[in-house]
Amino acid sequence: MKTIFLHTLFCLLATTTFAQSTPESKLLGVVDLNGLQQAPYASWYNPAYQNYTPNPGIAAQLKQQNTASINIKIVFGTWCGDSRRELPRMMKVLDQLALPAAKITLIAVDNADSTYKQSPGREDRGLFAFRVPTLIVYENGVELNRINESPVESLERDLLKILRKEAYTPNYQSYSYLNKWLKAGLLTDENVSYLGLANQIRHNISGESELNAAAYYLLNSGHEKAALSVFRINVALHPNSANVYDSLGDGYLKNGNKERALAFFEQALKLDPNVEETRNKYKKLLMIQ
Repeated sequence: MKTIFLHTLFCLLATTTFAQSTPESKLLGVVDLNGLQQAPYASWYNPAYQNYTPNPGIAAQLKQQNTASINIKIVFGTWCGDSRRELPRMMKVLDQLALPAAKITLIAVDNADSTYKQSPGREDRGLFAFRVPTLIVYENGVELNRINESPVESLERDLLKILRKEAYTPNYQSYSYLNKWLKAGLLTDENVSYLGLANQIRHNISGESELNAAAYYLLNSGHEKAALSVFRINVALHPNSANVYDSLGDGYLKNGNKERALAFFEQALKLDPNVEETRNKYKKLLMIQ
């Protein structure tokens, strides 16, 4: 079970380097600041930008950083409350670096069911921005670090640590592990130990929703096998949760294994027989078995 939906609904395709607005008032694709400063987005972007004042001492240190080889990507959603709060502040802080506009890429993603946290041109591909907004700092094309959703200390302090290559662990610590495991191929390895991976992040996870969000992102963005691994890790961490068994059932269903999906929906119902969504999925699978 999840907080996003599963039915198929494709977002509009972006045809230029600028974003387009959908009837639901969402920007999608690669955008520039001009788009954000127009209605209806200006109503939240401009006040949040104007009302944020970076710490003067930290801002002064940011201005001293050598950013010749630095590029930044920000993945966000105009539909997302966290993005509406943090994106304008991020841009205010980035002003301290005086980066050319060409070095900052703003990627607006969707919240539709089958395109969740994806941009129409898939500029988000490979970024694994499990939460939005995500600010990613690159040096010579190699990721230095990222800010997940909100700062650990403050945006300017977090960014300064990243640029100085100081020790910095962003929010949702499990996501750093997931990105590492994805690159190493662990999440698609048939022989990987899900319990072993779970034990590595057991003390660095806020709750079951942290991994569930990442798994559904992977499931709906072409990484079905990796998503299944994350669901299984979540079950290893939360074996008494009906929700994670339901989600694992979704994972197996998307991977084409109806028998395993049915078994995990059944397990979810044993733990909580009152969840109508799980019961409906279970009954539907029984009818087509």
